[in-house]
Amino acid sequence: MNFKQLKMRPVVIRQELLNYYNQLGINEAELVILIKLIHASEISNKQPTIESLQQGTTLTSRDVTTIIQSLIQHDLLELKVNKDEEGKFTEYMNLDQFYIKLSEILENIDLQQDEQHTELAFNTLFQKIEQAFGRPLSPFEIETLNQWLDIDKHDLSVIQAALDEAMSQNKLSFKYMDRILLNWKKNNVKTIDDSKKISRQFNQPKMKHTIKKVPKFDWLNGENPDDK
Repeated sequence: MNFKQLKMRPVVIRQELLNYYNQLGINEAELVILIKLIHASEISNKQPTIESLQQGTTLTSRDVTTIIQSLIQHDLLELKVNKDEEGKFTEYMNLDQFYIKLSEILENIDLQQDEQHTELAFNTLFQKIEQAFGRPLSPFEIETLNQWLDIDKHDLSVIQAALDEAMSQNKLSFKYMDRILLNWKKNNVKTIDDSKKISRQFNQPKMKHTIKKVPKFDWLNGENPDDK
């Protein structure tokens, strides 16, 4: 197999496994054997031989056996003995727990990243509000802000939009912002686009209709408007 064929048939390893295998409780040698097991499972769920797992590594057969036992202890690999299609007893491997554990790690990482993003967005909004008011927020105002988030469940972007709306109307106060948010909540505002639609409707000039009195003429008795 030449280098062009190698480039066309790369070994596919998930980036997440390379980045977070240490959180699975395994080291580099165990990672290599785990990757070999994953590759083998794509072809058959039969347990590959120790020699095939050892091939290409600096590990001894005893090292490989110890690593397999370690993977089992870490609940990343399960081995069961069942009869194969020829009726012979064969070891079969199950890597489901490995995938479950890796997915849980990735979900926790995503959750941590979301929390960090939310905290950063909150701090940014807090600074913008203080800059708009030109002073530090009072304890009551901070409590109100937390209530908007924790109790009313307003998105940070919606609170930012309420701040922008209050500033555009030259009515910058927490009381006015609270009225805006209450109105938006009644109208099921969830996003900035929703808030813009409601604001346009609220701020749209009301059309004044002037009703002109139409003179009445008794057409039946021969009255003519030109005679008036």
